[in-house]
Amino acid sequence: MLFLCAVWVGAAFAERTLSLEDCVKLAREQSLDMETARLSERASEASLKSSEASGRPTVSAYVRNTLYDTPFDGQSQDHYRFSLGLSGSYTIWDGGSTSINVESKQLSLEASKYSTELAALNVQESAMNAFVNLLAAKEDLETADSALALSDSLVSYNERLFDAGSITRSDLTLVKSDAASAKVKQISAAQAERAAKTNLRQVLEISRLDSLRIVAPEVNYEKPSDMGELPTFDEVLSETKAHYPGFISDSLKVQAAAKDVELAGKNSSISVTLGAEASTGFQAWESDRYARQMKNGYTHSLTLGINIPIIDGGTTTAKVLLAQVESERAKVSQRETGKTLENNLEKLYMQAESADASWLAAIAGLESATEAYHVAVEQRAAGTISSTDFLQQKNNLQSAKNTLTQAKYTSILARNLLDLYMGRFQ
Repeated sequence: MLFLCAVWVGAAFAERTLSLEDCVKLAREQSLDMETARLSERASEASLKSSEASGRPTVSAYVRNTLYDTPFDGQSQDHYRFSLGLSGSYTIWDGGSTSINVESKQLSLEASKYSTELAALNVQESAMNAFVNLLAAKEDLETADSALALSDSLVSYNERLFDAGSITRSDLTLVKSDAASAKVKQISAAQAERAAKTNLRQVLEISRLDSLRIVAPEVNYEKPSDMGELPTFDEVLSETKAHYPGFISDSLKVQAAAKDVELAGKNSSISVTLGAEASTGFQAWESDRYARQMKNGYTHSLTLGINIPIIDGGTTTAKVLLAQVESERAKVSQRETGKTLENNLEKLYMQAESADASWLAAIAGLESATEAYHVAVEQRAAGTISSTDFLQQKNNLQSAKNTLTQAKYTSILARNLLDLYMGRFQ
């Protein structure tokens, strides 16, 4: 029994070890946004099947049981009639409306598939953001932990100096205040790391019961050049536009809208329909036998119907105008997609350039702050620097580490997002 409980607990609290590639893949498979997109795609498939079915022959059977009365013919009693039949129809010609409608729905289905790919791109981008933000939060927490440990050790050291009469109470109070601030920063960093992990769980639809561990070779990057050379903006824009699902989807929607304009104009077209019917029945009050009634009452017919619209009160014109408006709207949406994509890519590219430069600057800043701190340690030991100045150099080092972390992961995120849009991310 205890063994079974242990197995159950182990299954309930499974550990998930994920890389950036794992997160991107998992987001595509499990995101609720993807589920919504796939449902829209299935709706488009159903709409296509419905339009295809509208051009096929239809056959239906009927069975009727009728109670009727003739109160004014001297026979006021109720009567019963039973009838059954089989009927079918087929539209021979409708001006091409059915085929145009099918073509429109096929284009809409293809557009829906690319819309699903666009949704996948968006959730993958969200997964990248969440993953890299968690990496940065973890590194910030490690830095805050180290800073807190250093502050606590300084408090212990200065307490011994105070007991020996080497420093004033004011100096000791200042060090303790700095340690309290370091504790607050450590708590904030821990909360930020927890929030980042929760965000990643939600993006990936991972249960809180599952422990989550991330692995990332990205943390080993020491400078921007470790990630390779940044491509030119023209390369980024050209490669993205070549396969961006939003572009392809909009293009298909424009084609579908053009088909809908053509379809609306067919509302006034002549239609030709072929119909056939066979029926029979009997009346319960007749003296003849039911089988003979069924035989004698049998009829069948073949009908060729031609419908010629003459006046429809402007319905066709209104439908055409509405379809034309939707067609123009689809074209505007396509142009808007292009503008938005180019604008977003340019912002992302500038962010990557800026982050690379900031990363290099932060590396130099950290080297300078580290050297200044080491000098301050020596000066503090020699008693040639005040507690205030020493703590300032220590906090400058902490700030330089945080700045480096921010610049580093901003650069890593921007590079990965560019690769994702360009179709290079594997």
